[in-house]
Amino acid sequence: PAGEVSNYVLAAVALGSGGGGVLRGFANRAFPYTNLTNLDTLLSFPGYIAGVTNPAFEEHPEWWDLLCNINTGKVTVSPALAMPPGAGGQGKAQTDSLRRSLDSVSLSRNRSFSSREGKPDKWNNSDTEFVQDLMLAIERHYGEVAIRAKVENYVRHFMSLVPLYEYERNGSSQLGDPAHLASEKTEVDGYAISPGDKETRDHELAFYQNRIEGFIGTQAYYNSLADHQSMQSSSVIRGIDIAHMVHCLRNSTNLDVNEVEAIYKRLDEQVVTDEQVTELLASLPQSQGGLQPLAYGFYHPSPAIRLYTVRLFQKIEGNQAGSRYVRSTNFFHQCAFSNLRYAFPC
Repeated sequence: PAGEVSNYVLAAVALGSGGGGVLRGFANRAFPYTNLTNLDTLLSFPGYIAGVTNPAFEEHPEWWDLLCNINTGKVTVSPALAMPPGAGGQGKAQTDSLRRSLDSVSLSRNRSFSSREGKPDKWNNSDTEFVQDLMLAIERHYGEVAIRAKVENYVRHFMSLVPLYEYERNGSSQLGDPAHLASEKTEVDGYAISPGDKETRDHELAFYQNRIEGFIGTQAYYNSLADHQSMQSSSVIRGIDIAHMVHCLRNSTNLDVNEVEAIYKRLDEQVVTDEQVTELLASLPQSQGGLQPLAYGFYHPSPAIRLYTVRLFQKIEGNQAGSRYVRSTNFFHQCAFSNLRYAFPC
């Protein structure tokens, strides 16, 4: 039915844009329902997400790059899909691997990802983990907010690789600070701390190379540039990349004591006013654990890190929205905060 097809298209727009919170411009190229009479309009767009019920579309792979049949659950990659310029044999190999993987993938509602006859070893690890995590969350009846948060994290991770790829290829990027994008950690400051070792980053860049090159130059890419520049000009926290530091605390496992202390110290120094606290909270949505990444500092062996954490939480508690964040943390974090605030009078 047209209504069901339209829902799939709108869901695809939400997924592709990172839960609606990372990329924009997808809705401008979305056609919740269309037919052959609008084919010329459809093909005039450089990219689109469209819902159709006419089986004739399935017989013309030159009209699309990826086709999802919601009746059979089959996902098909167009044989006419072109490689990005300069992709060479590596790009062809990756596309062939994608086709082989999708040959056995089903989007049927009645089958879980883990029960499909696919060959997960042919998938990139991060892609596989993401899909498995997403399907498991759906099977466990997670709410829409939680599902969107998982998609947002995945798209944000991809977007974090784009400026790194540009910097390593061209020596500069308009999507990030060069010090933050450095492949090697030359110093500990608000930008240079980078999660993951160089080998892991190089592996991810190699795998996502064709996706990144395909993304660069698109309208979504230019929208991201405009959003980044607007954010830089309107930000009330200067000198540090808040989102990057929160990402380090949430996901990194290889940060040493000096790096962790540097993060908390810079946050304590730069987050002072009520407006700055509000901007910090924007990088700590409740759907992703709220203050959880910062609260780990309460239990760190370093007294300095515990002190910076207490001071930061006191500033957050003094903010109208921040006080709700503090009250929503779990009982153990609240007890730790209560005990340490008397041990470290600020």
